[in-house]
Amino acid sequence: ALMPPTGPKGYGLMTQQDLKQGDFVMEYVGEVIGEEEYAERKLEYQSSGRRHFYFMSIANGEVIDATRKGNLSRFLNHSCAPNCETQKWQVGGELCIGLFALRDIAAGSELTFDYHFERDGDRAMKCLCGEPCCRGVIGTTKQQQRRDREEERNGGEAFAAAAASESAAAKEL
Repeated sequence: ALMPPTGPKGYGLMTQQDLKQGDFVMEYVGEVIGEEEYAERKLEYQSSGRRHFYFMSIANGEVIDATRKGNLSRFLNHSCAPNCETQKWQVGGELCIGLFALRDIAAGSELTFDYHFERDGDRAMKCLCGEPCCRGVIGTTKQQQRRDREEERNGGEAFAAAAASESAAAKEL
């Protein structure tokens, strides 16, 4: 069910039934567009004053734009401790994005997922999830993604100080 706007987060989506870990929640639906059209629409939406964007990268330069022709899935908010995740599936030869429960979710709970988008020079967007583990910003930079991969390979110790420093800087946004 669609949740009314809650402050700067905008709309949200909540489940009306209990969900079990691994349950399919819904498909992320919209227009499939290429990189060039994505860049044009992003500029168009920004210049028209839109605050919320509904883009999701698929693969091979294709992006789902759920702004005009999407379903309710576009209203799932970001969380640094999400209860859903996206999975790519081939259905009838088409690549689709499904949202699945990461854990058991009680009816009446807000559905969230980690947007995992990569910022490429764009200004960081402040995260509003309110979770104790909140990273302070939504999305990562290429440099941060490289550092995270290196941290995973090295057990996390070498880059802990850098990550703490970046997290502190993000909270200043």
